[in-house]
Amino acid sequence: MQILGMVFLEVLTHQSSWRMLFSDKKETMPVKSRDKHFAIVTPAHNEARFLPRVIDSILSQESRPSMWLIMDDRSSDDTWAIIQAAAQKHAFIKGLKCDGAGESVLGSHVARLFTKGMAAVPRDMDFFIKMDADIILPPNYFAELLARFNSDPQMGIASGKIYIEHEGQWLQERFPDFHVPGACKMYRAACYRHIGGVIPVYGWDIMDGVKARMLGWQTRSYPDLKIQHLRMMGSRKGMLQGHLGHGRGMYAVRAHPLFVLARALYRAIEPPYLSGLLILAGYFQGWLKNEPRLQDRKLAAYLRKEQLSRLLGKHLSKENLLPDRIKK
Repeated sequence: MQILGMVFLEVLTHQSSWRMLFSDKKETMPVKSRDKHFAIVTPAHNEARFLPRVIDSILSQESRPSMWLIMDDRSSDDTWAIIQAAAQKHAFIKGLKCDGAGESVLGSHVARLFTKGMAAVPRDMDFFIKMDADIILPPNYFAELLARFNSDPQMGIASGKIYIEHEGQWLQERFPDFHVPGACKMYRAACYRHIGGVIPVYGWDIMDGVKARMLGWQTRSYPDLKIQHLRMMGSRKGMLQGHLGHGRGMYAVRAHPLFVLARALYRAIEPPYLSGLLILAGYFQGWLKNEPRLQDRKLAAYLRKEQLSRLLGKHLSKENLLPDRIKK
């Protein structure tokens, strides 16, 4: 009922201060019955190979964003030139060039870039989207997702499912229906403010959903909204690096060790076979390097509670045990 009240208040006013972005207090933002306004923030590092196709994917959407901010994160290829050309041709596309030293484009750096981009987004948006620069969306993606948000006032974060190419087929990444992947996720504005934005830690795209659920919001990824992840295309190396990164993320967010072990064994039975064991290697890599970890122990405890419940089979109806496939 508390969240329903927030959504009702969203209809009344657009006067909430932007300084409340990282407040612990609930803040409302109007969601009117008119067409919803949403903005996309896309960090891009050396994405010249994929970015033209991604731009075409957005231009083909039935519902276009009010603003699409593409951030060039120290690229050494033609990424910035592509962004500039798109911005000159389409008024809703904006470019932001990020210079200076930085971390790898993975992990916490992405969270910091997204937060930086959010500071440049107009405050009167109804929804915010963090989207990678190497994914392709079906034309009805945003229209359909907005309709589902509209039908459920408690929906805080949502997306489709991620598909990666392997040996001529697009395979669905296996994760539960309540997990919203970081590659392309839509936040209701009120939920984003309630969770205080994203946490700059490796595994940020896990913890935003965990915190949203802890605060009473719903999170969901829909199997019928198919997101094609181009970077993994035919790349065994990319998938192996992904498992290592996932293990590092598990360490960073203080995941339960039993859950990390179970996840590694579970992923080991999918192609490339046994590669899922690299999740364990990534976890221990984070431990050996003493990488930064989540400081919010209460949030970490809630995450572990969810993970143990999954191990006990209490959420089987929401698990994705048999992934879908799309022929090439």
